[in-house]
Amino acid sequence: MRRYGWLSALVLGSAPAWAMQALDDDGLASVSGRGGISIETTGGGWSAASVEYREDGRSLRLEGVSSRPQQPGSSSSTTIDVVDERLHVEHQGRPNELAVNNIGFAGSDKSFGAFRAFYTLGASLRLSGGGASGVAGFSVDGSRLSLDAVTFYYRDNGFDLIVRNASFDAYLNNAYLDIVSGGNGSAVRLDLGDTRFVAHVGGIGLDLAHGDPVAGVAVTPGMADTRHPEHARSFGQLDMDLRLGGSIRIAGGGASGQGLRLIPQITIANSLFQYKDDGVLRAENFAGVLSSQNGITLDLGEDGSGRYAQLAFQDLKLNASLGGLIIGNPGNQKIGSLALDLNFQDQGARQNGVKLRPGGDPNSGLKGITADLSWNMISSSVSLTDNGNSMWFSGLRTHGSGQLSVDLTRSCAAGVSTGCYAGSANTQPGSSGYDGHFDGLRLGLKNLSGGYSFDGLRVGRADAPLQGGTELLVLLEIFPAYDFTLNGQLTLRAGGASGDGLRYDADFFVTDANAAITVDESGKGLWLAGTRYVMHFREGSLDVTHNGVQLNKGTYWSTLDVHDVRWGDRAAGQSLGRIVLRRYEQGSTLSLSSGGAGALCVGGSGASSAACTASGGRWEDRGNEGLTAGLKNVFVRDTSGNPAGSVSTSEKRNQLIIETDRVNGVNGTGAQLVVDNFHTSDANPSDANANSYGVRVDLNLDVAPTRVCNKGASGCPPVSPDPLGFAVNGRVHFKEINVDRIQNVHPTGGAVTSMYGMKLQNADIRANLTATPIN
Repeated sequence: MRRYGWLSALVLGSAPAWAMQALDDDGLASVSGRGGISIETTGGGWSAASVEYREDGRSLRLEGVSSRPQQPGSSSSTTIDVVDERLHVEHQGRPNELAVNNIGFAGSDKSFGAFRAFYTLGASLRLSGGGASGVAGFSVDGSRLSLDAVTFYYRDNGFDLIVRNASFDAYLNNAYLDIVSGGNGSAVRLDLGDTRFVAHVGGIGLDLAHGDPVAGVAVTPGMADTRHPEHARSFGQLDMDLRLGGSIRIAGGGASGQGLRLIPQITIANSLFQYKDDGVLRAENFAGVLSSQNGITLDLGEDGSGRYAQLAFQDLKLNASLGGLIIGNPGNQKIGSLALDLNFQDQGARQNGVKLRPGGDPNSGLKGITADLSWNMISSSVSLTDNGNSMWFSGLRTHGSGQLSVDLTRSCAAGVSTGCYAGSANTQPGSSGYDGHFDGLRLGLKNLSGGYSFDGLRVGRADAPLQGGTELLVLLEIFPAYDFTLNGQLTLRAGGASGDGLRYDADFFVTDANAAITVDESGKGLWLAGTRYVMHFREGSLDVTHNGVQLNKGTYWSTLDVHDVRWGDRAAGQSLGRIVLRRYEQGSTLSLSSGGAGALCVGGSGASSAACTASGGRWEDRGNEGLTAGLKNVFVRDTSGNPAGSVSTSEKRNQLIIETDRVNGVNGTGAQLVVDNFHTSDANPSDANANSYGVRVDLNLDVAPTRVCNKGASGCPPVSPDPLGFAVNGRVHFKEINVDRIQNVHPTGGAVTSMYGMKLQNADIRANLTATPIN
């Protein structure tokens, strides 16, 4: 490159043209005589009526595209120089605004929405010739790209999702850019070398208060905060510090015809991920590999439902380890480390990909996003390491397909206004048939049909014998195998029960479901077959506090209708009858925190090793890692009454129905036992209505050695050394459970109350279970 010993000034005016401007004597006096080029840019930016990407006869269109400075008259500076045969580029951008007023397909009135970003761009680049081969391409070393003071608005039907106080920095060392050839043709290959990516997001919030500002009023950073303080609340803060290696290849040609193909072989090492509310979710040592042999393809297509942009991958492998996991207080004990080995692979009709379509839910206007999802994961596993002891959930498989819509929506509860949807006639937010909207980010679920299963547990080694033990997680509604069809919606609002976090309203409708309580490798076990499960949540919240993750279910009511409890095969096994479970709860919670059982007495009682041994027990120290889960279910009494001679059909009621001897398997034709209108109480003599304690289940989950005896040998001698197992230390306790009545129901004789007004008080049940291989 030829070096010039003069200074140039280029000015970008309001018109889209560059002009050379002569320097006066005062300006020339500041020239030092050093070689290089300095460029100072001012002006009003640029705009385009539309920008199109065309592929296979289809056009993805961006309308109203513009880039302009946030402050008129501000300037950016760029210097270019050559030092030690390397090109040095230093850029300091001005605060800028990038806007796209509409994203959609040419000729369609539906839209993905719009976005607006405020940011400052900076760069410090060190470039030289020669790629990874040392012959052609570019070498990048000691370089940095940064986006600072970022505020991002995604607009859907006049409402905004807002990313605030964000920054992104990429540090490039020993990186190379080449054009290479291979099995998929020529491609651009980026070798990441020693790349570091640092990101901070100060908060993600919503503005649903006013919608589009009045004509002539521009969106500016902080606008939502001043218009409505509620929308200054955040989903929480994110921080990432990723150290990346490997490569990414970018080639032409999608899954069919024109398109784009990305082939990742990315490694992650010694990285940090953290979510922060009042407490933290932190992985202090995040490492892994993301790879694909055939790549991830991008195509534009069209079918009977309209045009779409498709991301697809025939194969994708994610192998990741999250070490030093902490939930709650940064000074808390750790869970240990979590490892994922996930393998996605196309198999016949089971494909992996997503089709993105403009427009969301039909009742949410013409903007939003609809995604047709399909996935197929094979031969995968999830493992937990606790104080050096490892356990694998082995043989994990899942597949499915369905549709997900994403919209920003607003309820009409505060009055009918533009953009809100109140639901169909005669439906209320508290009813099961409600199909309206709530305030927030709405995720709509339509015919999401799929399932999952895993073979069992392996403890100690990845190739250890398969064993049971997954049944111990059924209390958390984690089943060894589950298939389903899911419809419904989940609407999220920023801000938890206090401070950051999230609040939610949800309606889920599960049909055609089969859930295994226990199952062997041949699919035989105890199944909840032909299940219909309806769940409703109102005013729930999720927070991360110093005590861990706190999920509050708010007001919750559900109906679980199991057509057949089957023993053996889920489709043809012997039916034990039908079960219906209705639940009505307020203030029920689930909490998760790091740290397991620690030291405890097994088979006896005592707070010390000596006291435990004296009571005939065994003192076990399971270490300072593990997971603690706490469930609290507060069952509320239905005050609608107890009809005589019949079974109540109120949906907000706690009720258990067991039905047997049905005629040809038809529900309602058999004999029923009904435990009706059960509810919890604090048993407080001074306040008969107090009901906050509920039924509590405390679980400590660890991977730890335990004593096992050989029952096949005389005297049942202990196995040596103590085998590792999946250890669950549990406690169930409540103050009072009331049952209004127990009914016997005959299909022709009607319902008769056999017992009335039962109370169970002050139960405290403790159990310690460890699952180990039989062999």
